[in-house]
Amino acid sequence: MWQLQGLSLADADVQQCPDAYHEALRERPVHFDERLGFFVCGRYALMREVLRDTETFSSIDSQSVDGLRPPPPEAIEIRKTCHPVVNTLVTNDPPSHTRIRKMVDAPFRARSLDKLKSRIEDIAHGAIDEFIGEEGACEMVSRFAVPIPVRVIADMLGLDPALAPRIKAWSDASVDPLGMMVSDQRLIECAKLIKEFQDFIVEALEARRAQPQDDLLTHLVQARDAQGEGFTMAEMLSLTQQLLVAGNETTTNGIAAGVRLLAEQPALLRAIRRQPSLALSFVNEVLRLESPVQGLFRVVRKDTELGGVHLPEGARIMLRFAAANRDGRKYANPERIDLHRANAGTHVAFGAGIHHCIGAGLARMEMREAFTALAQRLRRLELAPGNDFVHHPSMILRGLQALRVTFERA
Repeated sequence: MWQLQGLSLADADVQQCPDAYHEALRERPVHFDERLGFFVCGRYALMREVLRDTETFSSIDSQSVDGLRPPPPEAIEIRKTCHPVVNTLVTNDPPSHTRIRKMVDAPFRARSLDKLKSRIEDIAHGAIDEFIGEEGACEMVSRFAVPIPVRVIADMLGLDPALAPRIKAWSDASVDPLGMMVSDQRLIECAKLIKEFQDFIVEALEARRAQPQDDLLTHLVQARDAQGEGFTMAEMLSLTQQLLVAGNETTTNGIAAGVRLLAEQPALLRAIRRQPSLALSFVNEVLRLESPVQGLFRVVRKDTELGGVHLPEGARIMLRFAAANRDGRKYANPERIDLHRANAGTHVAFGAGIHHCIGAGLARMEMREAFTALAQRLRRLELAPGNDFVHHPSMILRGLQALRVTFERA
């Protein structure tokens, strides 16, 4: 049995290979990470308890890591020139969260997403078209996992597809600081990119205000609450930034993880080719096993107990989704992919309760169409020699930096 003594989410080795840490975490209800100064929960049942109890466990300002990894002065000065980051979805509580969620929800409902299916399918096949003629070898993160979500979110926002590299850069700049493993220079670069992003989106939002389009930016401009009030500019910028990350980084990481599993276990690709409906089951198992969002924070509003452990008011607790999603108390043979797992959809890769990810349906659709397209177009998919499976350093997100494969066309 693995011991948590001396292990921390600040360790680069733990971030690269978290399985042993998660196994140990599941053996104790709640662990206090002394080096980082917050509690960590990795059991499924306890996590669901926290996710339901928004009175005790708050999301307001919960994800900031500035107190754990202070930014350099130059980054702080750049941030002062930006619009303020305000609490909207991920970092908010009712009633404000309820108001904002209702206002932004419509484009992410099933009826709206159904209209995107054929376009997402085209984007997935288009990504394959760009590498399938290249002598049977490809780096799948940059050529497949990144382009699909970037192009989809660009379409939804009504942005020029040629902006895809900038969208990716803005998205990376939004998430890199959360990992707490980046240099001061990178934090400065991220601040500059966020400033660039905000300036661009402000101009785009004002253009939609003057000339509405059929896109997500126009929806944000025109959305009204029950009192007829719209979003402030700061709210629209914060929402757009969150949607960029939710609609891009996490889906990219999920697609990359799924491609690796397909290459490691050829029977999975054959099963999806024979029965395309299994693609959604595979998506849920990828999300459960690999958890692109490894965990998020809550802030304790009042003294309480969780699993018999005292949590004082003001403490922070990380809900370690990745550990809970492999909890043997919830899932039989949790380390194995089971395309017929009855409770696969109960994973917490997208959170749960009122903070269940608003883009969950979109992410599932993108991943499903990506894997279905691969099964249709490739007869064989295998790992190429030389993969080191290095992940981006982060305690929040988990994503492969590169994935080299060999393949045969169908």
